[in-house]
Amino acid sequence: LRHKPLTLERLRQGKVERAGLRAQVLFAPENFKDGQYVEKITNYMDAQYYGEIELGTPGQKFQVVFDTGSSNLWIPSKECKWYNIACKIHDQYDSKASSTYVANGTEFAIQYGSGSLSGFLSIDSCSVAGFDLKDQMFAEAVNEPGLAFVMGRFDGILGLAFDRIAVDGVVPPFYNMMSQYQIQQLFSVWFNRDPSQGDNGGEIVFGGVDPNHFTGNHTYAPITREAYWQFAVDGGKMDGADFTFCDGGCPAIADTGTSLIAGPSAEIAKINKLLGATDALADECKQYLASYLPELINKVRNMSPLEVCQDMHLCDKLQQSKVQSARRLLSPGPLRSSGKKSSDSDVCQLCQMVSTFAENALASNATAEDVENFVEHEVCDNLLPASGEGVIDCDKMSDMPNVVFTIAGQEFVLTPDDYILKVSTAGQTECISGFMGIDLPPAAGPLWILGDVFLGKFHTIFDFENKRVGFANAASVQPSM
Repeated sequence: LRHKPLTLERLRQGKVERAGLRAQVLFAPENFKDGQYVEKITNYMDAQYYGEIELGTPGQKFQVVFDTGSSNLWIPSKECKWYNIACKIHDQYDSKASSTYVANGTEFAIQYGSGSLSGFLSIDSCSVAGFDLKDQMFAEAVNEPGLAFVMGRFDGILGLAFDRIAVDGVVPPFYNMMSQYQIQQLFSVWFNRDPSQGDNGGEIVFGGVDPNHFTGNHTYAPITREAYWQFAVDGGKMDGADFTFCDGGCPAIADTGTSLIAGPSAEIAKINKLLGATDALADECKQYLASYLPELINKVRNMSPLEVCQDMHLCDKLQQSKVQSARRLLSPGPLRSSGKKSSDSDVCQLCQMVSTFAENALASNATAEDVENFVEHEVCDNLLPASGEGVIDCDKMSDMPNVVFTIAGQEFVLTPDDYILKVSTAGQTECISGFMGIDLPPAAGPLWILGDVFLGKFHTIFDFENKRVGFANAASVQPSM
């Protein structure tokens, strides 16, 4: 991390302290005007938080993720091709239906883990959280890669990070809020971690802070790099376990667009191991083997591995449980570095791997019972690459330790109820670790991403004017909506 000279740091600290005094007045309950520049948020399964905006005249409504991990606004376009499933099953912007549309046409592309989302730039009016923004530039997406966009309850993404990382140098909506409305240069985020409340999923207040959203005082950490909302974490530990992480400090970002807490794979693997988590991919592998292994062993005696998998219809269509589908929604978004695609090739590859192992084992005079006993461990635990996602035994949650992040000298404690996500779909319930491994390119990492698992526990102020982020305990009593 880069540090400015001490004299400048002292001057900066004095400015921060004066800003804090101003904030005490600004954030007093009697000075907060309910409904002024407030975006109501919907919570879907604690995995997606999104709110409504409008583009064009008359307004066309869209649901977007308000993402502090990116800086562009993009929406599916009416111009997308018929075969782009993610686009076609969501609301699409129609420039021909807007009297305030201005063409631009510059090519646009932003990289996601599942591929490059692409389209072109346009200009139109944008209504969001009580603002009527003029001439907002945004991207019309014509190609949306990956299963996450197909399954997402949201249509697009509205970036709230710094303009430094805005693709094509586009002015982000929050910058236009500040310039067109002269609001206080900050916004605050409160997320409700009770997915059963749905539409009462939280609020984002632009230009202010609702004191009903938090208790106590905020602890502030200065921004160390104006790209993402990046700051320094002093360190981390697991209570009751002889284990620390982020030793000596590490960079982190507050990212509303990421569902989990993501960190370097080596450290996350140690955390998940101490939690008793099994790798999600290995767990799914074992589920498939329990269903298909006996039949597979019988067939592989007379067929090639590929023929076996085709005959069992595992190499010609998507075989995916609803719980597995739900889990994929929890994966980090734009910052995710993995290039793996979520498709039927995952199951097909697994089937061929198991078939090849079984074929060679039988050829070496192993019995079918030997194959069944060993293949689960060898293939699922040793041969498959780790997914970085951990599956937890729900019955053991009460015995799990608290996880603590220290930021600006203050400890922020996450209990098992905070960092374990319960995903229930079609009568199945699965407990998923809120910690996921991710190794970013050298230019961006190593980096900890404090996503919704952390931000749901701690109300967050994104202070643009003073270049800092502040955390306080989120209100346990739900504010009136």
